[in-house]
Amino acid sequence: MDVGKRQQSEFNDAVGYLGRLNSLFYLADEASIQMDAHRWFCALMALFRELSTEMKPDEINYGTDMINQINPKVGHVNKEFRKSGIVSVDNELYMMLNDFEIWLRKIMKSAGLQLRMADDPSRALI
Repeated sequence: MDVGKRQQSEFNDAVGYLGRLNSLFYLADEASIQMDAHRWFCALMALFRELSTEMKPDEINYGTDMINQINPKVGHVNKEFRKSGIVSVDNELYMMLNDFEIWLRKIMKSAGLQLRMADDPSRALI
């Protein structure tokens, strides 16, 4: 569904938006260090939703495909955890989550949300 153009407000939530992104990347980092695939995946899903407004349609499709590949593997880890109480994340799942996070970070950077992009490098710090 195309939402189309809308009247623009003179106010925006840029600071709040960047704060949410920062918090979610922090949560993803913590979960990855703890090998908590479920929390890591949930943080990355929230990041995907937040960054979706900056994505092109083919990027949304690519991200959705990644999610559809990762989701069943995370579900399997959760099922095993409920049975045994032990989390064991295999290398394949870890690398899939890692690749998804790196891709989301690249989206953030290419959208100019990570740091100020300057056309003239001499003005980058101004």
